[in-house]
Amino acid sequence: MLLVLASCRADMQKTDAEDFKRTITGQAQGTTYRITYYDLQERDFKPEVDSILARIDASLSTYLEGSVIDQWNRSDSGAWVDDLFLELLQESYAVYVQTDGAFDPTVKPLVSYWGFGPERYQHPEAVDSQEVVRLLQLVQFDTLALRSNKGSVRLADWKAQTTGDAKWFLEKPIPGMQLDFNAIGQGWSVDKVADHLRAKGIKVFFVELGGEIVAGSPKPDGSLWRFGIDKPTDQNHERVLQAIVKLRNKGLATSGGYRKFYERDGVRYSHTIHPKTGYPVQHNLLSASVVASNAGQADAFATAFMVMGQDSAMRYLQKKDYLDTYTYLISAKEDGSYDQFISKELEGMMEEDN
Repeated sequence: MLLVLASCRADMQKTDAEDFKRTITGQAQGTTYRITYYDLQERDFKPEVDSILARIDASLSTYLEGSVIDQWNRSDSGAWVDDLFLELLQESYAVYVQTDGAFDPTVKPLVSYWGFGPERYQHPEAVDSQEVVRLLQLVQFDTLALRSNKGSVRLADWKAQTTGDAKWFLEKPIPGMQLDFNAIGQGWSVDKVADHLRAKGIKVFFVELGGEIVAGSPKPDGSLWRFGIDKPTDQNHERVLQAIVKLRNKGLATSGGYRKFYERDGVRYSHTIHPKTGYPVQHNLLSASVVASNAGQADAFATAFMVMGQDSAMRYLQKKDYLDTYTYLISAKEDGSYDQFISKELEGMMEEDN
């Protein structure tokens, strides 16, 4: 009886919202995740989160042999795909269209050629321009089509509502074509975990995986979730913050070529490959941070802006001012300082880091 009374008394002492705050961490997709949430039931969602991320890997990881995307990439004419694959395929195609092809998951053969793919190839000693031209012919996202017992439909005409109980075969019109969703996958994975938390009744939370973030409702004290944007420098190994973004019910992603690159003969080669030239991008844009309604969209647009470069990205944003994307671009100046562009929508969500 004393033990029961002591236990009840301990529970009654939990009167502050912070008493119901939980943080879980783990490893997934070659990186780490961190999730913080407030739950009156004090549930541990780590097993469920790990299961969600494992299922995503089984479908979409180019690093996991035998995954659905690995089977498609190795095939000559295509392969059967699952619901996760279909969902991400459609979201990727929407961004492909919106960015006029600056975001294109079929760029994978060129990513591998330049030594940035999961195969861990060596970077080419000498660039074979003819090989680049050949591989560029495989970058044709808009040629993909889905086939079921109801017939074949081009990706441009396919809608999620048409899936029903049908099983879909993703056709490969050109042998050698390959897909890589890494430029949207981690942000999209964060969204799937956030969706799961919301389905469990969790509203106050944040989910971070490999630097991609989704924040839910404000904290119990009314304050917003605060996240840092790194200073884009490769001169040190420790994180130095450039600015802080305050979020609620939004996703945040940053793409940059300032740490993932190599140099040869005085030329820096970024891991961001332009899907229309076949070469690593050569411009002064160091990083692109995007806030959007979800992390997958933020992740994909951040990659697209790194492909475009700052000037083209700014023109694009002016032309497409109806998009739900808030953007922060950091470019290098000749004197070693930074040039910054902050969209008007994002200004009120940011604070400089001191």
